Amino acid sequence: MEEDYLKKLVKRYLDKKSTDDELEIFVSLMRAGKLDQYIQEAMDQDIEPDLQKTHTIQRKNIFTRLRWPAAATIALILSLYNYISYRKNQPDTIAKINIINFRNHTANVAKQILPDGSKVWLNPNTLLSYPTKFGKLREVSMEGEAFFEVTKDHSHPFQITSGKILTTVWGTSFRIRSMPDGYAKVSVLTGKVSVSIPEKGRLKTYDVTSHEEVMLLPQEEVTYQQSDRHLVKAPIPAVSDMQIWHKANLSFENTPLNAVAVQLSKYYHVKIDVEGEKLGQYQLTADFTDKNLADILILISKSVHTTYARNDNTIILRTTIKQALSTN
Repeated sequence: MEEDYLKKLVKRYLDKKSTDDELEIFVSLMRAGKLDQYIQEAMDQDIEPDLQKTHTIQRKNIFTRLRWPAAATIALILSLYNYISYRKNQPDTIAKINIINFRNHTANVAKQILPDGSKVWLNPNTLLSYPTKFGKLREVSMEGEAFFEVTKDHSHPFQITSGKILTTVWGTSFRIRSMPDGYAKVSVLTGKVSVSIPEKGRLKTYDVTSHEEVMLLPQEEVTYQQSDRHLVKAPIPAVSDMQIWHKANLSFENTPLNAVAVQLSKYYHVKIDVEGEKLGQYQLTADFTDKNLADILILISKSVHTTYARNDNTIILRTTIKQALSTN
């Protein structure tokens, strides 16, 4: 992960400007001990100007001269930093490699944040396996269908094993479909991806000898043909369900949910219906800038107490509460 990104992540947290996604990533990386250096640097930068103003003050007075928001923030970071230091000095009683096996047992898309801050959206019944901490190589495996948004880190390649193929990336967004019958497809939205068929028995080793390898650029995809162990590359069709993973630039203020559904349907080329008159008239205020459709549906579900189900090419929003929703 790039140093500038980590510094920016810490600064946005201190300035209380973190988005929900950035906050998730901050907590995850802090727990992994990857923000220690940048938290300490931020503390030093905030305290040093005050130390230069006087040479004889006591340590306890440093914080009283800082503005209250800054003092509260530094106090919080101090407690976090002390916890991190304590944890580092404890005996390592946890195995170095712990694998998390996460299967989405819900009927909707589930989101996972990986140890490096990468994001994965998993379709129902999809299985994702990954370590609690990445090493030189960021390795995960999956079966089912998932969309990845991988954090850039050129010194630590990201590899995904799915069925008989191996996908290698350094920072990009793409979807993988890997089915039990051997069918597999990789579709790239942004960045550059390498898809290969490693020689038998060497599927999880980086820089292996491959039976075949294909490089994919944005709006390209490759399909694995199990019959002859061959990769077929093609452009993503103009009309494709990959559209739902594009980031939106939409916001709404006191807008009926029915009208929101219409706008989302037009943007993502997917029919979205709202079940029930009360729910359809619910006034929604929300900012969906830089969000894909999966994230938007998750945010709507949390803020309006709804759930959603997909039936063929239609997404249906339903209320999860029995009492009537207010339309005020």
